[in-house]
Amino acid sequence: MSTTITGNAKLPQTDDIVVHGRPGTHADVSVNIQGDINRDTDSRRVKKNLKDGWKWTLYSPIIVAVFPNKEKLLLDGDHRRHMYRLTFPDAETIPAYLIEVENMKDYHRLFYEVNWEKRKNATKEEVFVHQVKAKIEVATQLNLELIRCGVSVYGSSDKGGIVGFVNGPHVSVGAFRRALKRGNNEAKMSIDILKKTWPNDTKLQGELMEAVALLYSLYPILGDQQKSKISKDFENWFANLLSMYSQHSVASDYKSRGGRVHHRHAESIARGLISDYRRAQLINGVTAKYKQKQLKLQLINNLID
Repeated sequence: MSTTITGNAKLPQTDDIVVHGRPGTHADVSVNIQGDINRDTDSRRVKKNLKDGWKWTLYSPIIVAVFPNKEKLLLDGDHRRHMYRLTFPDAETIPAYLIEVENMKDYHRLFYEVNWEKRKNATKEEVFVHQVKAKIEVATQLNLELIRCGVSVYGSSDKGGIVGFVNGPHVSVGAFRRALKRGNNEAKMSIDILKKTWPNDTKLQGELMEAVALLYSLYPILGDQQKSKISKDFENWFANLLSMYSQHSVASDYKSRGGRVHHRHAESIARGLISDYRRAQLINGVTAKYKQKQLKLQLINNLID
């Protein structure tokens, strides 16, 4: 630790620093303390951290939230708690740092601030679930889109650890946001066709989801089932042909066919898909010649080349 501060950043004056709350306290709590929607405890991480044994010099107390009614919930440190239980199986308590919270909304907001905003210790999905529980506006709005599209975000195996349409397949937060940027309706059409093609999959492949949303955005004729004969033909080609392969294989294969352009993965997949579809000829389907006339490759090429 340096004894001086370096750099040219203008630091706040003492009188301008707002102090929130009051200092926490150190105490022993039950080693069996639970949290609300704990992160899944990774056995590999526990094994790695105990490889050289338990080191008190590296231990920092778990953080426990204390509510006005004196109820206590684990806020941070579940991996440490499990490591402690393995090391000291007869222990009934564990050292903790106790902080006061006002309510569950405050609890989930603190989880987000501790595990993402300050040190990025949790996944985007784990953090997003707590943002939804904390009723943060942007998370609430995105949660509504998840429900509308029939998909979910998995943050934990605990009760309440899945948000969105809880019975739908999981998506990553980042991929879902990127798909929405292609258009909300286009994202839903993409999700619908992926769910139809792989009805038993519990998670949708992110880049493939974005790629198909991009196709619906660039080529509206693909999704216009009332006016376009290509729309149904595309759906039949996609669902019947691609369902023979896994989502991962389809994404990887068509990314290569589309040039596998750096930082343009979804665009590469989209180009691979539309190039293949333009050449395809289904029995009693739309002719390849007609599709090539209606679906110009230049539209997708302009986004890549």
